[in-house]
Amino acid sequence: MKFSVLVVDDEKNIREGLAEYLRLEGYDVAVAADGKEGLASVERGLADLVITDLRMPALSGSELLKEIVSRYPSIPVIVLTGHGTVEDAVEAMRSGAYDFITKPVNLDHLSLLVRRALERTELA
Repeated sequence: MKFSVLVVDDEKNIREGLAEYLRLEGYDVAVAADGKEGLASVERGLADLVITDLRMPALSGSELLKEIVSRYPSIPVIVLTGHGTVEDAVEAMRSGAYDFITKPVNLDHLSLLVRRALERTELA
């Protein structure tokens, strides 16, 4: 089964770079420039997993996370941020994030997280 990953980030270079990397890893990838656009993509069924930035205009990553967890609990969400603090990580995990990583993103670590999250989803 080919999984789809949604990358939500207001920074175009990061959004497109992560998308390209994930495509090379064999995933179908959709992108969104903010949380509202990301939520619309989830509602259209374009995501088996979401990777979202924490701080974005319109709808923040933490708000997006809460919406996905409450409405689509089977979709894992990985939160990433360039402004990560311990408090942000704890709050994201309490809100239901699968994991929390900081920018610059270690692509090998991200690939491992994505694979594990999707394997867990597939088993469920």
